[in-house]
Amino acid sequence: MNLFEKSNFNCVFSSSFDWFHSERVGTKKNRFCCESFCALCLFHRRYLCYAPPEGPSRPRGRRASTYNCSDNLGYTRGLNGKQKQLIKKLVHICMIDGKKTRSRAIVYKTLYRLAPHGDVIKLLVNATENVKPICEVKKVRISGITRLVPSTIATNRQETLAIRWMLESAAKRRMGKKSISLDQCLYAEILEASQRMGIARKKRDDLHKLAEANRSFSHYRWW
Repeated sequence: MNLFEKSNFNCVFSSSFDWFHSERVGTKKNRFCCESFCALCLFHRRYLCYAPPEGPSRPRGRRASTYNCSDNLGYTRGLNGKQKQLIKKLVHICMIDGKKTRSRAIVYKTLYRLAPHGDVIKLLVNATENVKPICEVKKVRISGITRLVPSTIATNRQETLAIRWMLESAAKRRMGKKSISLDQCLYAEILEASQRMGIARKKRDDLHKLAEANRSFSHYRWW
């Protein structure tokens, strides 16, 4: 359900109007305040966000900070620590301008689309394993000449690069077709990566070929 819908104007602001009418509206100052408030309500009417009536109410107090947390959502229940960390990393890398709720919605829509193809977490783990690069090249300047020196990659960085490449590939898919949403493109990319295909897998193979071509400069590695 789309949470951003037009709400009932009379229902939302009835208490506010009652308060204004209870005051003396005959004076010029109070009439101006009432008209300004009505105009403000009409202007922001279509940007109201309300919870679905069938859903749980938003908790208050100490539990308010953990509302809509990824640990409490359905796909993360019953998972081990590494699997939870993988989903959280996917949400964080997908996030732009600090909009974590929007990023989480895109990730969970993607996981929902992957559900008919089998175990969602297993597909995501397989896609990440197939895109993980083992080695990379770094530019090192030696005697006035820049060399591409191959080096191994840490395990944490391998996972980060794999998720980043899949998201970049999904964004590249969406550039050609604006009518397709990002979760659809990410779903297609994860599905192809689990089968060792797709743009992200090709990028990993190209990087391995580049490191293999420059293996003669590996003795320049000092880090």
